[in-house]
Amino acid sequence: MPHPATATRDDRTPTMPKPVPAPLAAPRLRRAAAVVALAAWAMPAASQGLDLGALEQIFGEPVTTSATGKPQRSSDVPVAMDIITAEQIRRSGARDLPEVLARYTSLDVQRFNAADYAVGVRGFATPATPRVLVLLNGRQVYLDDFGETVWSTLPVQLTEIRQIEVVRGPNSALFGFNAAAGVINIVTFSPLHDRVNTASVRLGSHGYREASGVATVPVGARGGIRLSAGLRQEHDWNHGFNTVDQLFGGRADPRRANIAFDGQARVTDSIAVGFDASYSQVRAGELMTFGAVAQVDRSIWSLRGRIAAETSHGLVEAALYRNAETAEIPAIRQHAEQSVTVLQLSDTMKLGADHTLRPFAEYRYTEGQRGPTGLDFSVGAAGLMWNWAISSQVETTAALRYDHLWLGASNYGLLPDLFPASAYRRDWGTLAWNLGLVWKPSTLDAARLSVARGISTPSLSQLGPPGVVGSPVGLGFSGSPLLKPTIVDNYEIGYRRRVGLIDGTIDAAAFYQVNHDFNSGLAVGAPAFVPGVPFPVSAAMNIGSAHAYGAEASATSRLGHGVDADLRYRLVVTDTDLIPTPLEYKHASPRHLLTSRLGWAGGPWEADLFGRYSTTMQGFRFTERGYVPVRVDDVLSIAARVAHRFQNGFILALEASDIVQQRQRQGIGLEAERRVYLSLRANF
Repeated sequence: MPHPATATRDDRTPTMPKPVPAPLAAPRLRRAAAVVALAAWAMPAASQGLDLGALEQIFGEPVTTSATGKPQRSSDVPVAMDIITAEQIRRSGARDLPEVLARYTSLDVQRFNAADYAVGVRGFATPATPRVLVLLNGRQVYLDDFGETVWSTLPVQLTEIRQIEVVRGPNSALFGFNAAAGVINIVTFSPLHDRVNTASVRLGSHGYREASGVATVPVGARGGIRLSAGLRQEHDWNHGFNTVDQLFGGRADPRRANIAFDGQARVTDSIAVGFDASYSQVRAGELMTFGAVAQVDRSIWSLRGRIAAETSHGLVEAALYRNAETAEIPAIRQHAEQSVTVLQLSDTMKLGADHTLRPFAEYRYTEGQRGPTGLDFSVGAAGLMWNWAISSQVETTAALRYDHLWLGASNYGLLPDLFPASAYRRDWGTLAWNLGLVWKPSTLDAARLSVARGISTPSLSQLGPPGVVGSPVGLGFSGSPLLKPTIVDNYEIGYRRRVGLIDGTIDAAAFYQVNHDFNSGLAVGAPAFVPGVPFPVSAAMNIGSAHAYGAEASATSRLGHGVDADLRYRLVVTDTDLIPTPLEYKHASPRHLLTSRLGWAGGPWEADLFGRYSTTMQGFRFTERGYVPVRVDDVLSIAARVAHRFQNGFILALEASDIVQQRQRQGIGLEAERRVYLSLRANF
């Protein structure tokens, strides 16, 4: 009999846990509650350190730490949350993480060309959106240079992901700044608990070629390592380029290569250690915040070490990591470097049976270099999470975090600048908080109430470095060291119910959000002339406040005979008094968004159909005629996958995306093209 953590089906992918039968639920879940409490003491509290497979088998649902920092069942979390499982990722037929998110969530997934995406939560999803913090096993992959997540640079293969945890709403009190709108934590299989060995190839239209592999090796009885690597290249979309895009080298066929290592071991029964490293090299066209598509070549590496020790004072954890990036826009000979070093400490303590405390501290140092000038900032942070199980039906979680930032610059005066040297010597502090309450009146129902304050700190490029950067179109861009962080206050209620009639669940949420001191990005509407600079310059600035309110609803169902379905809807209404800029925040996201999935599995065959409908959105593109508004009408996109699973562990799949039309405008970037793929995956 295989261990629950490694139990597999004939395709050797981890099985989905079955719900616990109602008559057995109460005593079994009481025993399981003790297992979760002990699990937090056995390994690092980050999701990847836990034996999530075993916990899923016990609870009949995914377990996460991304909501409060402690292990919780998905039905107990006090926030609006989606968890996408490994089985769903496999059956999505997706090539990229944003495609997975677009097919299983109601997030604002904006696609600008073949490999360039922006992912937002509840509106305001502009290019290079800085409002969502993206993590890989708890490590930041969000880039501090332009304040964005470049999804193609993430050093992870879809086949090594256990689950994707999506928090819809601010969570800065736990994760720090830039978790202002939400958090996406990508959790891979643990090399200590899971044996994942796969090889995949995919060929497709428009020159698409991809190969990837994942190998897991046990190291004695107490350790394991996992290696993964991937290569990909394809042709970019062909329609939607303009003359300015050509000047920035935007017509670039995407290419990427990445490799990653992850090792974990138990040194003793009470001490666990981990080490991971990765490297990515990517070339692609990216829609920049000022509205033009530019070819950007990026090289990114990361190193991280972790240790967790069970002590008489709780589970003490420490992590130290460093991310570094080199980015270049060859067409205009712009070269930039940035790095971030982060030290994290925490102590998870159980006080009796009902209280969990988690004090934590963090220090980060970020530096960037653009040409001869540089900018750096240090951030010191401290906070506390308190979880209180008031009764078997009511649980509350509170978290508070204070961040203080110190800003500095180097080689000031080598380039013309809008600001004096003293502007680059400043500091400020911000306070973030989360408060959530979950009430479970029965084993089938859960209601939640939450309020939160999130913080979005300006990126390196938005703060500086000192000096005006020119462009080949006679316009300059500059950051501003005077920028304030954007503060997001969010209020929401939610309800979740397991419904036997549809053999599934329904979930609904309503929210109201206030955004203070919105950040303009690098481009504003009124360029000014600077002494010594022969062209007008646009500078970043705070442009006002904005409100958003709306609702989210979802239903999942197993219809029988191998058929299952998902349906998700999101409404967001934005109201702003922002200064007009080329980043059109108010209409950047559709008001109505609907995603659906219908799946069937019978014997060795599988079939999945995905639909996504969004209403009108708009923005601005930078062209030879200046800034031009771009309107995107209602969009319906369809994707499909048909697969055959062989007994020897091979899976052959035919996949297609954007199959409604040969060419379709889905965003303010280039026009999406229909593409077809054939993939072969082997599980060993």
